[in-house]
Amino acid sequence: MTPRRYEIADHLRELIGNGTYTPGEVLPSQADMKDTYDTSANTISAAVKILRDEGLVWRVANRGLVVQDTQPVYVDLALAVPPGNGLGPWETACQRAGHVGNMQPVSVARVPAEADVAQALQLSVGATVVRRDRHALLNGQAVMLDRAYYSLAVVEDTPVVGTGKVIGGIWAALIAAGVLDAATARVRELIGSRTATKDEAEALRLRPGTSVLTAERVTRDGEARPVELLRRVANERRVRFQVDDMRFTQP
Repeated sequence: MTPRRYEIADHLRELIGNGTYTPGEVLPSQADMKDTYDTSANTISAAVKILRDEGLVWRVANRGLVVQDTQPVYVDLALAVPPGNGLGPWETACQRAGHVGNMQPVSVARVPAEADVAQALQLSVGATVVRRDRHALLNGQAVMLDRAYYSLAVVEDTPVVGTGKVIGGIWAALIAAGVLDAATARVRELIGSRTATKDEAEALRLRPGTSVLTAERVTRDGEARPVELLRRVANERRVRFQVDDMRFTQP
């Protein structure tokens, strides 16, 4: 016999799947569900936990259990320059997928380079770098966290050092400033996964211990000089990384 909590979770999952409850809507309160399903509060809590662990719902303060959109956005890692629409690569990827995306600046700071950052950017440990933290929003919810580093000496006279949003994306700004050339810039990207930290899980609305996608990218100019170190952490249920139109080159 199937435990009651699984039966309730299955029914709620079906209601979400068939559109009875759409993304952004609030599920009935647990007190109402207790009456609807004629069961205990503990059983309802256990059923809700199943849906939360699956990423289907998230508890929002002063609202309740909000249904989440679980359709992932595919982020093209080869999308270096936006197609002249004033949007950055993330926003363009979301637009192409039929969603509203926004890259939201969180903080910009000048900090001494720690050993791993210094090595990636070929700097001395302690050299001043610009660190930019951003949240990639999908329909208003953070689904990816970006932290990027740049040598201050390289980007000092560019919009990258500013505290505001860089319209069109960082790469477009660096190309416009002459720091990068779209024809000669090269990218090395490492993709992986790991367990989210407590802060990452909170920012991405994930349960503690949930797996997240990771990406580390180093962008180099035509002289093989590192210009950007970018580290990304993404909700694997909402984001997929892909490469379109990959070109083969002779070794």
